[in-house]
Amino acid sequence: MKKSISLGVLLIGLVVVLGAPPAVAAQGSLAGTWTSTDTDGSNQTLTITGSGRSVYAMSLSDDAASLCDGAPALATGSASVEEDNLLMRAAAVCLPGGNVLREVISIGFTRLSADTLIDDFGVVWSRA
Repeated sequence: MKKSISLGVLLIGLVVVLGAPPAVAAQGSLAGTWTSTDTDGSNQTLTITGSGRSVYAMSLSDDAASLCDGAPALATGSASVEEDNLLMRAAAVCLPGGNVLREVISIGFTRLSADTLIDDFGVVWSRA
C-alpha cells in the first residue's frame, strides 16, 4: 500500500515539475475549411488556420485553374485581417510538377456571415 501512495505522489510531482502538456493554440473565427465553385466551374478549397488576431495562414487549391491552363493549382501564403476582411498574399504553383508562377497573387475575402465568404471575383465560399 505504501508503494502505491508513493508512486502517486511521484507522478503528481512529475506533472508539477514538467508541466502539463501544451494546449492547442486557439483558432480564430475564420479558421477552418471553405469550399466554392470558381467562375470557370472548377472546385476550390480554402484552408485557413491561426488565431486571426492580425494574420491567418491560408492555402487555396483549385482543381482546374485558369491561370494554369486548366491544370490544378495550389496557392499558399498568409492573410492580413481587418474586421471581416482578409487579404491573402500567396505564391501559387501549377500542379503536377510545381511550376511556380513568378508573381505573388493577392485575393481579398469578405465575411458575409459565420459560414459564408465572398472573394474579389464574386465567388461565394461556404464553410465545409
